[in-house]
Amino acid sequence: MYSTLTSDKFYQNDQQLIQALGNAYTTMQYRGTNLWGMFSANVVSTDEAVAPWRSNGGFLRNNSVHLLSHEHKFNPTLPAVFASWEFCYNTIAACNQIIYQIENAPVESASKPKYIAELKVLRAFAYYNAIDLFGNIPLSIDFADTSLPEQKSREEIFPIVEKEILDNVALLDAAPSSLNYGRCTQGVAYTILAKMYLNAEKWISTPRYNDAIEACNKIINSGKYHLENDYFSNFKIENQNSAETIFALPYDRRGGWGWQIHQYTLHAAFQRVYNYSAPLWNGVTGMEAFYNLYDQEDKRIKSWLEGPQYDQNGVALINVLGEPLNFTPHLNGLKNAGDDQGVRMGKWEFTRDLSQNESMDNDWTFFRYADILLMKTEAIMRMNGGVATQEAVDLANQVRERAYGNSNFNYTVATLTMDELLNERGRELAWEGHRRQDLIRFGKYQDAWFGKPAEGDNHTNLMPIPSIATSSNPSLQQNPGY
Repeated sequence: MYSTLTSDKFYQNDQQLIQALGNAYTTMQYRGTNLWGMFSANVVSTDEAVAPWRSNGGFLRNNSVHLLSHEHKFNPTLPAVFASWEFCYNTIAACNQIIYQIENAPVESASKPKYIAELKVLRAFAYYNAIDLFGNIPLSIDFADTSLPEQKSREEIFPIVEKEILDNVALLDAAPSSLNYGRCTQGVAYTILAKMYLNAEKWISTPRYNDAIEACNKIINSGKYHLENDYFSNFKIENQNSAETIFALPYDRRGGWGWQIHQYTLHAAFQRVYNYSAPLWNGVTGMEAFYNLYDQEDKRIKSWLEGPQYDQNGVALINVLGEPLNFTPHLNGLKNAGDDQGVRMGKWEFTRDLSQNESMDNDWTFFRYADILLMKTEAIMRMNGGVATQEAVDLANQVRERAYGNSNFNYTVATLTMDELLNERGRELAWEGHRRQDLIRFGKYQDAWFGKPAEGDNHTNLMPIPSIATSSNPSLQQNPGY
């Protein structure tokens, strides 16, 4: 592609430079939340979700790819594998190209260094995801270099990505605004760093928990973010004004295939409730054991559709057997679940009147402030031998008090254990794409859960390098176990 670019393809004015930034971000929209991509890799592969076959048939019947993710039977051609790779490397390629074009654009603009810094941090976000999912990965940061990129170890990639963020964070906007919504700000940069540092012991065998605390403090002490009073305001159709959002992927119903949680999880009976012309798949559900982590007093339990279901007029919805639709937490099995078995995800407000090719209007949130509070909590506890301090308890209780609406269920130093912190992260961040990484960090990803026996080793902490990558770059070494 480098050889086909000529000077007339470069950007001619500042407005075109801004439009170029948008092209880098929109690259993430398709694979970022797609059921066959990052959603399957980070959500369906965990103990918080499953896409069972229904005994009566259904859209996902005999579609084994989501069961393979859930069972950790990953292979180089699995959609969750190659689509997640594409999410990372399509974003990296877009950033490399646009950085090159902006650097060579025949336009004088004082904003060029800022735009380039923003693209480098976005590229770092993509590499952060690639390190997390695939481990040893090819590194490409020069668009003009047409040679096949060399594979680097996590230990080699980690400091490169870290330095890229640290070198560019000061050039980014310090405060979130309507102008930089969905773009990389200082808050985004420090969150990526916090995530990397929190996972460093698992990734590169070097604890960086104090650095994780410092990165979280950059966000907390900035005063630019705070918890919303209402947990569910983060998931409204018009959720772009949430004071909790640090980094979001904007979606619009007419923007192509994007966030389609309505299709992933809802029963076909909801088609007439929300006036959908596209089929609903009656597919992905919550797991019974995960659902049971919630207290009835926890407002977040309303994230799930459970029990008898009704339309907007209070009329009972009907399942395929002609009986009242009644979502139950229990599932008979991976390949013989009943029509209305499994609780459904309902914390995202459902956009109405969607046609065949339209997506939800809700924006997807990569990072939000509640996660920062819980990450700092975890880093403090890990530095204290896995035991809570009062500072850790106070941080976690900010999230806890919102969930319950009072302090009656607050943690103490004795009750906030590492296992309980993992549970709290699960309840707060359900289906937001963090569970896989959390389970790996807490040493639980190979545990037995519904539909998956305990694993004999931990090779599934990494996904295989997809065949689309190894076929185009034969020098890439496959991850162990594949």
